[in-house]
Parts: sequence; C-alpha cells; structure tokens
Amino acid sequence: MFRHIVSHARWPRAIAAALAACLVAAPLAAQSATGRITGTITTASGNPVDGALVSVRGTTLSGQTNSAGRFAITGVAPGTYELRVQRVGSRPQVIGGVVVVAGADASVAIKLEALPVQLGGVVVSASRRTEKVTDAPATITRFDANQFANTVGNSFAPALKEAKGLDFIQVGITAVAVNARGFNSAFNNRMLMMEDNRIAVLPENGLPAGGFTPIPKVDLAGMEVLVGPGSALYGPDASNGVITLQSKDPREYRGVTAEVSGGSRNFYDMQARYADVSGKIGYKFSAEYLTADDFQNVNYYGPVTKPGPPPASSGPVLENGTDWKTNVLRGYGALAYYFDNGGKLDFSAGASKSNGIGQTSVGRNQLIDWEYRTLQLKYTSPRWFAQVYRTQSLSGGTFQLNGYSQNALRFPTISADSAKRLSAFPADGRLLAAEVQGNFMINMIGTTGVSALDNTHVVAGVQTRRDYVSSFQRWLSDRNTGKELEIGSTGGYFQTETPFSSMVRLVLAGRVDKHDKYDAQFSPKAAVLLTPWEDQTFRVSYNKAFKSPSVLQTDFYFPNFSPSVGVFGNQDGFTIKNVASGLVTTTFDPIKPEINTTYEVGYKGIIANRLYIDITGYSSKYENFISPLIVIANPFAGAAATRAFNTKTGAEAGGTGANQIALTYVNLGDATILGTDIGARLILTPKIGASGNMSLQKVDQLNQPAGALIAAGTEATSFNSPVTKVTAGMDFTDLGVQGLMWGFTGRYVLGYGFRSGVNVGKVPTFGTIDLSASYKLPIDGMRLNVSVQNLFSCSAGTYTAPTFLAATNPGTVTGSRRCGFGEEHNEMINMPAIGTMIFVGVRIDR
Repeated sequence: MFRHIVSHARWPRAIAAALAACLVAAPLAAQSATGRITGTITTASGNPVDGALVSVRGTTLSGQTNSAGRFAITGVAPGTYELRVQRVGSRPQVIGGVVVVAGADASVAIKLEALPVQLGGVVVSASRRTEKVTDAPATITRFDANQFANTVGNSFAPALKEAKGLDFIQVGITAVAVNARGFNSAFNNRMLMMEDNRIAVLPENGLPAGGFTPIPKVDLAGMEVLVGPGSALYGPDASNGVITLQSKDPREYRGVTAEVSGGSRNFYDMQARYADVSGKIGYKFSAEYLTADDFQNVNYYGPVTKPGPPPASSGPVLENGTDWKTNVLRGYGALAYYFDNGGKLDFSAGASKSNGIGQTSVGRNQLIDWEYRTLQLKYTSPRWFAQVYRTQSLSGGTFQLNGYSQNALRFPTISADSAKRLSAFPADGRLLAAEVQGNFMINMIGTTGVSALDNTHVVAGVQTRRDYVSSFQRWLSDRNTGKELEIGSTGGYFQTETPFSSMVRLVLAGRVDKHDKYDAQFSPKAAVLLTPWEDQTFRVSYNKAFKSPSVLQTDFYFPNFSPSVGVFGNQDGFTIKNVASGLVTTTFDPIKPEINTTYEVGYKGIIANRLYIDITGYSSKYENFISPLIVIANPFAGAAATRAFNTKTGAEAGGTGANQIALTYVNLGDATILGTDIGARLILTPKIGASGNMSLQKVDQLNQPAGALIAAGTEATSFNSPVTKVTAGMDFTDLGVQGLMWGFTGRYVLGYGFRSGVNVGKVPTFGTIDLSASYKLPIDGMRLNVSVQNLFSCSAGTYTAPTFLAATNPGTVTGSRRCGFGEEHNEMINMPAIGTMIFVGVRIDR
C-alpha cells in the first residue's frame, strides 16, 4: 500500500527512500532503548525444563523455554521487574529484583520443584503455543505425567472421566467412548485426536485412533482435552473438541520406568520405558502388552432369508462367533538430536496390534489383529515447528458379528471361515501429512515508543494431507474403479493474540481447508479476553467449525450388500426416477460438512492461590446434519422411485444395472443447544485437594425434515447425551502415612435416550464411586498403585436389549433404583453392563 501511494503521488525517490529508512530505523531505535531478560530453567536434579512459561509481571511480556531449558524475553523497558514461572506439575515461582538495562541482557537461573497438589498451570492445545490455562480462550483440561504415574495400566482412558465438559462412556474393561456437547453416536467422529502433533485418525472410517494409540502410558508426558469447536486451528474434524497426547522427551525424562499390574477379569498389563542422552543425541523406547476378559452380553439381529425361498430364519438371529478376550500390544520409540539454539530434530515410530469388540451403528465388529502404525520426522525450535509423518491402519481379520451370524444362516453350507470373510470389511488406510508452523511476535511502534500492539503473539501454519484407502475392491469405490482411493486436503491457519493493555486482549484466528471431496471451508474464531487481575480472565468468543464427511459417507460402494440392497456414498448427489414414466421424482445434493457455530462466555480464575474456577456458557447451532444410511430408491414400492443415478457420471447407483434398494447419506436438519460447563479445583491444605466439574446442556431448538425423511432426521439430530453430569472427588498426599497418595472420585450421569442405527433405547441414570491409592515403597523409585473403578454404583434400572436389534425396536429399562458394592450399570446401548474393576500394580522409576 505504501508503494501504491508513492507511485500515484509521483513523490521524488529521495523522499520515498527517506521515509522507508525512517520505518526501518524506528524499530531499531526502539529496540536499542530496551533490554532483554534471558535465562535457564531446570528441575531440582538439573535437567532442562521445556515448555515453562515465564511472564514479566505488570506487563504483557512473556517467554517460553525451549528443549534446552532456555528462554529470552525481548523489548523490555529499563527497570526492575518480577518474573513469574509456571509449568504443569511444578510449583509456580516468583523471582524479584530482575534489573533490565537498555541494550543489555538480564540473566537468571531458576530451578523448579515438583508440586503434587496444584492449581492452574500451562496448556498448549488452545492456541498451539504455551500459555497459562487462565489465559487460554477455551475450556481445556490438562493431565500431566504425575497423574498418569499414579494410575494402573490402560493407557490414558481412565483419566478422561475428570475432563471438564466431556461425556465419558465405559464400553468395556479397557474400552471407552468420548464426546462433547451433544449429538453422540455409536460411530462418533466429532472429536479430533492428536498424538505428538500427528492427526490420529483411521482414514478408512474417520474414527479417532483411541485405544489403538502406540504410546504406552509410561511414555505419556501429558494429555489435554479441549472442549468445543477447534476447527480454526485444527481443521474440519475438530467440530466438538480435540484430545491431544504428548509423549515424553528423552532428555527431560531419562532412565527406566517399568510397571506390572493385574486385576479383575484376568486383567494383566506389562509396560516399560527406557530413555537416555549421549551428548546431543537422545533416544527412548517403550512397550506394553495388555490382556483381559471383557464384560459380556449377547445381541440378537433381525430375521434373514436365503437369496431365494424358503426362508432361512423367521425369528431373531443369535449373535455368535464372539470372542470377549481383549488384548493390545504396542510399542513406541524416538531418536532425537538437540541443537545448541534449543531446537530439536526427532524421528519417532510406533505400532499397535489389537483384538476385542467394537461397536458400530449396525451391530458389532470382532476386531482381529487390527494394526495401527506411525512414522514421524519432526523439528521444533523456539519459533518454528515442522513435521512430516505417516500413519497406517490395517483391519486384519476383523469381521462383522451381525453379518457373520446372519450369513451363517443364509448360507448354511459354507464354512465358518468363509462366513467370516463374507462378513469382513477389509481395509488398508494410510495418511501422509506435512506441516510447517511459525510462532513469533509482531512489534509495532507508537508515538510514545512501544505501542499497545507490541508483543502481539502470532501462530500461523500450513498443513497438507493425503489419504490412501483400499477396501481391496470390496466395499468402497475402489471396487468400481479398481484403484485405491486417493483423497487430498490442504489447510492454512493463523491465530493472533493482541494485548491492547495489561487487561484487554483480542484473539483472532481462522483457517481455510480445501478438500478434494467438497468445497473449501473457512473456520473463523474471535475472542475478547479481560484480565482485571492476575490469573482472573473473562472471555467472550465466537467459533465456527466443520465436521467433514468420512470416507464411508463419500465413497461407500457396496452393490448387493444384501439381497436386493446396495449401499453407496454420496459424493456427487443422486437423481431418482420413476420406473414407469422415467421422469425425475427426487434429487439429492452431494454430501457436505456439518456446521457448528458456537458463542461462549467464560471465566477462569485462581482465587487466593487456593481455588481455580473455570465456567463456560455456550450456545451452539448445528446445521446440515449428516444422516445415517437412508433408503433413497426402492424398486419394490410400486410407483415409487426405483434406481438412483449419479448426477455427475450418469451411472446407476447400483452399478450392476440391477434394480436395488439404494441406501446413502444426505444432509438434513439443524439444531441449537444451550449449555454450561463448570470446573473447580480447591486446595484445602498443601496435602489435600478437591476437584469437581458439572455440565448442563439441553436442546433449545430442533428442526427436522418432514415426510419420507423424518425417520432419518430423527436419528441424525438425536442428542444422545445426558443433560446433566457431575464428577467430584478429593485427593490426599502424605496425610498420616508418609509416601501415601490416595483419592476418590464420584460420577453422576442423568439418564438419556440414545438412537444410532440399530442401537436404540435409554441409558438409565447412574452414579459410581472410584477409589485409587499410590504408596511409595521402601525400595528407591518404586510405588504400589491400586485402583478400584465402580467400587460403589447406583442405577435407576437395567437396560434390556430387544428381541432383535432394529432402528424401530428399542430396548426397555426395567427394575427400580438399586445401589451397592459390585453393582453393574449400563453406559452404552447394546453393550455389556459394567461392574466393579480392581487393579493392582507395581511401578518403578529410576
């Protein structure tokens, strides 16, 4: 713009050059009038501390330590200051008397000590950079390595019970499902999962990797749960929130960690980790093997017929072939090089192999040797982040239990192995991705030297991703084309945080994603944060997020899925014609992303260094719900539509030219929900803490389609979440017995209706109490951990599955309220009731 004005006014070149020189010289002059604060932060044992936040009190200035534990804060006006240092798991420190002189460095050396009972801390997920949790413009819960160290086995899943605003659903002894802010389903992909900055998703179905993670619990440095729209920074799969896992750095977490545990239902878990540093090279490797006999139940599926008469069965079909043994083998390793400037280059690899039961919208899958693999090369420095990575999901011998049970009756002469292959959904999904991100500050000069816009934080990056998916020409569009699917997407994002004063900050963010299968999407975010006192922040925010259609919804291609039935993705839309006249009767648009627009008002604060409060009220409007599979053409309904035609290619949906009942996905319905998430942490004494969170939510407005699509609209817009849930507990450290840490957690979930495919019914109201303890044994570095989940439970009734599963055939809730030790309760429709689980483990850290 400056050049444009000069050219059109035809100013002399000398004047233009002089002005340009002034613009260059002004920042240099301002910098020479200020100084820097630099230093190193280490643990009590001398290891460098990465990710510690250093704030200059009374200003908007701050810095963050790199992997070498060093930090630098520039643009500090001459004077004497206090520094505040914060990091999750460490006691906050205030260092006074730091004298800054213009043009010079003021250096400090700080040691942080561990703090078992803590408030606040720092987080990364909300802004993709380190910041105080009270400053984060979102509802976020952080779990650190110490919290995982005092639990038994089972990776990260049990900790999610205490995440603010999160629906936690126990579906097995080790398996859980999570959701946030409503509209859950049996096949839920509204929450994005990240591992060490990698997108952790199964490309062939869009589900988060979850329990397939290759990272053992002993290698977890932390986990963050961001509730609410996250698309502005994380892309169109973060409609309802983001769960991020961070593994341990070899230099920060050196030595040997091993854990052996056992428990209820033949639960056994063994995991170990070793890490060390030699010069500038660090390395680590970890592994885990877990096995258990899961809780059990039996489902019944609809009657089946042979391809021709007579019927194979006129009654419900018993689910058979089920193996309730669950096990997982996982391993993870990394090799890191540490640069003198605080940068780090590391290569990591991991893999897992799992067996067990998985729920879908049409029944259950028997998981057999399901593999998940990762490769990643990553560079981090104080200002830059770059990575390339590859993940792969292989379904192994997995098959549908419902399909197997029905096919065994439909084709009585084939072998069991043939029936399993006939019921399998083989898949090989590979995700290749790259990302570059910058994290820096913009300095702007005002009339008085340093303006209010000085030290504006900027995070900006670009991601590109390509998915390669094969169904081995069985059930996706590669069956039609003979080539595996190749799907690309690219996204660019930014976030700025501008401190207009020590009290007021403005956060602006946005992301543009271009996907091969649908139009470009723009995800904006804006927030105003008011901090009248230190660690007291009020915020008002706006977010718009997208849930992208999965591969199933765009590229399903399974003609003759069952006799006279075909299932198809809706990438290009469909045109339906009447059999007799050939006239068009109905058209369906191509599937497109759901939209979630959310407004929030929130407060986070630490009061008297004893109480942390996080309160958020929100209103979310969902548009363009993606339906379940619905019938769009039925050749056996007389004058109704018969064949579905692809509007782009003109090909019949059936693909074979045969008349088929055609099923696909469409967008329909919208809804608005209102909700409140409340979290609190109270330090009663240095040894006693209490925590709790509560969520209230309801559907405020709901618009569903009428006519033929009303059933699909009812399912697509089903809230499927409790309107009230409460979690509360207390923890005790070295109280009465030196080395003993123990605590309890109570959970209450109000009953709610659930509708997802054949899973229809009501989850009864339930409440549970968990107990955990950790005792430091006389042997150096060794602890005994005990966990009792669902020690005491209450339930408003027992859910009983129907005679056979169907979308129109809900189960029933029978019995009266019951409470007691060892009582079972239902948390998911058509999955087993969950009872008491006792785990005991020994852990050593050296």
